[in-house]
Amino acid sequence: MFSAIKGWVNKLEQTGNPNVPLFGKWGLLQIILALGALTVAGLKLAYGLGPITNLSDNWPWGLWVAFDVGAYIASAAGGFTMAAIVYIFGFEKFRPLVRPAILIGALCYTIGAIGIMIDLARSIRIVHPIWMWNHESIMFEVGWCVMMYLTVLYLEFSNNIFERIGWKKLGNLQHSFIIPLVIFGIMLSFLHQSSLGALFLINPAQQPLWHGPLMGHLFLVSAMALGLAVLTYFSIILSRSWKMTLRMDILSKLGLVIAWILLVYLAARGVDYAITGNLAAGLNGDWYTVLWVAEVGIGMLLPMILLFIKKVRTSRTGLLWSTGLIIMGVVLNRINTLVISQAPNREGSYFPHILEFVFTFGLIAGAMYVFRLCAKYLPLYSDHMKGLTPEQVKKAPEVIPAS
Repeated sequence: MFSAIKGWVNKLEQTGNPNVPLFGKWGLLQIILALGALTVAGLKLAYGLGPITNLSDNWPWGLWVAFDVGAYIASAAGGFTMAAIVYIFGFEKFRPLVRPAILIGALCYTIGAIGIMIDLARSIRIVHPIWMWNHESIMFEVGWCVMMYLTVLYLEFSNNIFERIGWKKLGNLQHSFIIPLVIFGIMLSFLHQSSLGALFLINPAQQPLWHGPLMGHLFLVSAMALGLAVLTYFSIILSRSWKMTLRMDILSKLGLVIAWILLVYLAARGVDYAITGNLAAGLNGDWYTVLWVAEVGIGMLLPMILLFIKKVRTSRTGLLWSTGLIIMGVVLNRINTLVISQAPNREGSYFPHILEFVFTFGLIAGAMYVFRLCAKYLPLYSDHMKGLTPEQVKKAPEVIPAS
């Protein structure tokens, strides 16, 4: 029995990466955190939000919604961005990043949907938008876009499963529909990423640094930067951990793409402030000012400048630190916009309950572990060496340097 199971596992690993450890120290930590999130979810369904969160009628949105609606959904934007770069614009040199980007997008949307379901007072009602239509609600549009785009992402990813199982006909069928799927996915992402930002236009009492007429556009563009930064950051980390060739020849070019996206974002945000005068109104030397400087100055402007410097973006360390700062900056933007900037309109104060942290980081850890499983048992990185010469592939170098 044991030998049969071992043989089946070895067969599974043939199309994946056998260097991916399932139960190393990081794998075990991810499992433990994911079990913690499941425990918190069970407690919430049994006892409600009150005992396990510090949310209230005055503070109905907290850490969970900042990550579920804000960070997770924005992090998924690398999926549609990479699909557009390769399938629509035809930049085949980025092909090795498409499959991991789509899987990251699918997992981020999945944990986002799970988080939103648990964050609802009556979780079962998350299905109501399917048949209870409210055409005047932004969240109705967002909900439908998320449901449809999540479906599109898994359809785009399904070819990994078809290849693994050997279902060539289904794989060919999926491939014949890939361009319409990508176009539909891009359209859905543009709709709901921008709608999430536009949602906050209905709250004029919001702190002015995070309020303006271009919020919808800013949410979309910053999500694209975050999605590509997450993809780049973890590509660098995993290349060493899982003994894969680091494609600096691709990642350095992607770093330049991210820099241009951030330039567009910061220019648009500057225009937004020029129209409204909210920058002068919001910078008062208080904690909002500190958060704004950390978000925009350290998390967006600084890494943009660094990525425009060739020596930085062609360096593993420089690219890692730059994209890490972007992740911090855009996630902080979502926390500031969805929660902290609402304080002027709230009574009392809010700080997350310890179980809110457990659930948040547990969802992230669970998604990371599923990604680990897919990398080990599916052809997730089957395109990883595309674009290289046969000699380079045969040598299997540790790093392909930036050109």
